[in-house]
Amino acid sequence: MDAILLFRKTRKIIVLITMLMIIAGCGDKSVSNISTSEAYTKYERKTESKSLVAFSESRENPLKWFDSIPERRLLDAFEGRQLKLTANPGEIFVYQIGVWATNMDLNDLQISFSDLKGKAGKISSSKMTCYNLGGTDIRGIAFRKQLSIPGGRVQALWIGMDLDSVVSGTYRGSVTVVSGSGKQVLPVTLKVTGPRVLNNGYDEGARLSRLNWLNSRKGINNEVTKGFIPVKVEGNSLSILGRNLAIGGNGLPASIVSFFKSSNQHIDEKGEYVVNSPFRFIIEKQHGGVISLVPGEIVFSDKSDAGISWKVTNSSEEADLEVSGRLEFDGFVDYAMKLTAKRTLKIRDIRLEIPVVKDKAEYMMGLGHEGGLRIHGWKWKWDVSKNQDMLWIGSVNGGIRLKLKAENYVRPLVNVYYKFCPLKMPVSWGNGGNGGVDITDGETGVVIKAYSGGRTVETGEALNYDFELLLTPFRTIDRNTKFNDRYYHGGGASTTFKIDSAKKYGANIINIHHAEDIYPFINYPYLDANVAELKRLVSEAHDNGIRMKLYYTTRELTKNLPEFPAFYSLDGEIIFPGPGNDSRTVINPKGPNEWLVKNLREKYIPAWYNEIEEGKFRGETDLSVITTPDSRLNNFYVAGLEWMVKNIGIDGVYIDDSALDRFTVQRARKVIDEYRPEGRMDLHSWNHFNEWAGYTNCLNLYMDMLPYFDLIWIGEGRDYNRDPDHWLIEVSGIPFGLPGQMLEGGGNPWRGMVYGITNRAGWVKNPPHYLWKFFDDYKFSEREMLGYWDRNCPVRTDNPKIIASAFKGSEDLVFAIANWSDKEQACRLIIDRKALETDLSSTVLEVPFIENFQESGSVTPGDQIMIEGGKGRLLVVKTK
Repeated sequence: MDAILLFRKTRKIIVLITMLMIIAGCGDKSVSNISTSEAYTKYERKTESKSLVAFSESRENPLKWFDSIPERRLLDAFEGRQLKLTANPGEIFVYQIGVWATNMDLNDLQISFSDLKGKAGKISSSKMTCYNLGGTDIRGIAFRKQLSIPGGRVQALWIGMDLDSVVSGTYRGSVTVVSGSGKQVLPVTLKVTGPRVLNNGYDEGARLSRLNWLNSRKGINNEVTKGFIPVKVEGNSLSILGRNLAIGGNGLPASIVSFFKSSNQHIDEKGEYVVNSPFRFIIEKQHGGVISLVPGEIVFSDKSDAGISWKVTNSSEEADLEVSGRLEFDGFVDYAMKLTAKRTLKIRDIRLEIPVVKDKAEYMMGLGHEGGLRIHGWKWKWDVSKNQDMLWIGSVNGGIRLKLKAENYVRPLVNVYYKFCPLKMPVSWGNGGNGGVDITDGETGVVIKAYSGGRTVETGEALNYDFELLLTPFRTIDRNTKFNDRYYHGGGASTTFKIDSAKKYGANIINIHHAEDIYPFINYPYLDANVAELKRLVSEAHDNGIRMKLYYTTRELTKNLPEFPAFYSLDGEIIFPGPGNDSRTVINPKGPNEWLVKNLREKYIPAWYNEIEEGKFRGETDLSVITTPDSRLNNFYVAGLEWMVKNIGIDGVYIDDSALDRFTVQRARKVIDEYRPEGRMDLHSWNHFNEWAGYTNCLNLYMDMLPYFDLIWIGEGRDYNRDPDHWLIEVSGIPFGLPGQMLEGGGNPWRGMVYGITNRAGWVKNPPHYLWKFFDDYKFSEREMLGYWDRNCPVRTDNPKIIASAFKGSEDLVFAIANWSDKEQACRLIIDRKALETDLSSTVLEVPFIENFQESGSVTPGDQIMIEGGKGRLLVVKTK
């Protein structure tokens, strides 16, 4: 009764506010809507005994606002009139049910469907679903959502009905809406008529059939993606491509071995230890001593080509530690460790110690350290104002990334939106800010100590010390991709311009960005109005031997997609439930756009926007909002990708700072490989090492996705004057088995060549087409790269400011040297005579002409070479 009295006292104020908002432009002028507060007053006698009023609505008139109702539907509900729906056979037919919580909160709303019956047969209730109340999660597991509606509000429920095998006819049945003692039965009449719709209606976004993509299971299987091999098990020894993980008796890693050679060009038969002694989980008591845990039997399970799981229970009189692990074919290792106290424990520290072989701990990235050489004595403490929970430590051909987490882990927002959904401090590792990580040098190697500090653990209390590992590198570098994939990534008003420009530069892949006339609205490339033109563009590109890829990610999503009202009705599942109209961001420092303020009002974060000034969408604005990570939008994403690959013919996608998870990217890779064996996925990321993004490292953030990308493009905000070690770890991609490319300001082509990387044509003023020609002339895709970090590199210089790498061919060598200072420097090359396989005196170093890069010339071995500040040379070593 209190809720009813409060509602009645405030309804006049609500009426006034709602009317003002409608006058301001909130209402849909084509539909006669009535505010909920006005409806309660106007129809009080009909509603005072009802806790809910339910009504049907067509898909063509989305219920957009929580405080207004189409009055004609309200009258239909009061008078028992049913909405007659019309659908085509073959489609996933979508309609709405609106539910108004008239005078109290509705908790755990439920819907049930009857079969729809007619003379032509029946439509089984099993073919019907309410997208608001559950579906299939991103792992392919069915789930149910609890839905509550606050008093006075209207909730749209979106219903899908599979008419794939249904014939024309009229079908009748009902939908029952229940919450507590409130119940309403809605009669439903569906006329199925007209031509059969192909592909379930997915080819026409306006039908809203694509809502069914939310429950897609595409790409969910135990198949190993192209380029990897099945997991091999021999006792407790687990092998994957180029790496081996041995499991100790307690379930933790006993050793990690890498078989990748020094520049990740080949896999060797003889491996090198990354970790050569067991991980140690230590429970140190307050007054001295440690709890000795006795391991039980290790039990393996869930064995498939894609991975294997295991579990061990370690016991003592004081506590049990249940260790569950899983290794997958790409090098992902997932650990869940549950510590349960059998008596009250006074603890000085609980920690995980990881011993790393010293020469496999040369570099590090994460926990506040930008990628580069490892800092001795590094200390870090938990602070969730920063997006820091990951550490990569390793060498070029062997390393591990550690990620600390617990049962409360939620994927944070990326890019400049981190503060709206930061990390949740793990109760175990974080321990209220007492936990941290120390990296120390020991006598036999380097030790990563993840500690949690002192605490009291009560009898029966459980703490989850979970963590992930990534074993790097993930694969050998594909030299064909590295040197023969040539990207055109630029704008242009016409499709012909894009093709002609790509041909002009010799590019063989075009990335189509959003905010173009052919692709106006961010992350919805399959807009009905553009599909035909995209098909023509893709076909024309293919006719010219060019592959075509589209910008396609999650993180932000345009409001200009037909499914947007339905997505928003899912109450934060798809659209991230941020501060709404109170949001202030780097992109929107003065607050959201007026459309968002009037139409959404709450539970959103404004993101990218673009006012379209030319083309067929001139005058429209692309407004986007931030999406929720790990939601069914991932399923929608994969199904949409499959649709584009099959129906538009695209050759892959370009992913730009994403809210996707590793498993979804794996699914996307499987889709591309299935339909486009030569397809491509590339990752671009803006530099996250700043206050807005929580001082995190891009390649740590996305490292678990790297096995599924063909290359990385890093990125805006990069300083290409940083030292070579930073280039190697955070720009080149080499330690992870991927090619890299440069972006910010076009990069530095001379320094880039030390790593064998260039920028892209179209996006920058210094396109790399002259270097591409050099790659062709000297068959770079057939050469073995021997970088300066590789002990087998045959060249170095006598000047620490000038770095040299080599590219070894069947008949000659190419040296890339670059000056890492801003002043002219002199150097002499120090060449390994054995690598030349000839006497140094009988060789000459030719300097081939490369436009906009270097003039022609020659150098005599042993002579001094002058290198301009920030520049370099490409030298071809030939026999006289």
